[in-house]
Amino acid sequence: MKDPRRAFIFLLIIFCSSTNTVEYEIAISESYTNSEKIKNVDSKLVYTIQESSNEVTLQVQSFPQNPEEIESYSLVFDLKFREDYETDIDSLCIGPSWEGFGPGEVSINLEKNKNFTNSITGLINKKNSDGCNNYYYYLRFLTVNLQNGENILIGVATDYAKNYPDAPYVWLQNKNNQIEELGSTKIEKYSLNFELSR
Repeated sequence: MKDPRRAFIFLLIIFCSSTNTVEYEIAISESYTNSEKIKNVDSKLVYTIQESSNEVTLQVQSFPQNPEEIESYSLVFDLKFREDYETDIDSLCIGPSWEGFGPGEVSINLEKNKNFTNSITGLINKKNSDGCNNYYYYLRFLTVNLQNGENILIGVATDYAKNYPDAPYVWLQNKNNQIEELGSTKIEKYSLNFELSR
């Protein structure tokens, strides 16, 4: 016979947390076929967000079409500013405090030896209410790190410093930090995003 307390706790965990999954296709535009490196761009990116009342876990996994030459993926997510939100409150949205990073920007690496998957947890401090009901994160930088030391920089947002491609462009950065444009994708600026509820 099952322990009724265990069953109650299990049901409580199920009803007090929610899981949301978002998938994005990343593919080079068909008009660009001049580089062998473009085959390392095409992939599927999956975010799985699990939320409870005081914690959120973000799991990210990439499914590359050609994983042989890829060592890892580097992703940087950023919290959207208050002026992008539909609210009358003037303070900033702070968001959860991510392990090792704090609130705001968070980085995650997807390594080949871990099946291109990784997760990070953020704690929500209910005592520090910022007046925001939702938090909007977008992917600011996406890098494909190749085994030969070169990097493919995929534009997913706008880089005002011009050290990274704006969406939808894709650059190859060699070991000497020289940059070559590989082409473009169908990614619209700030479109690779996810939302957290409070």
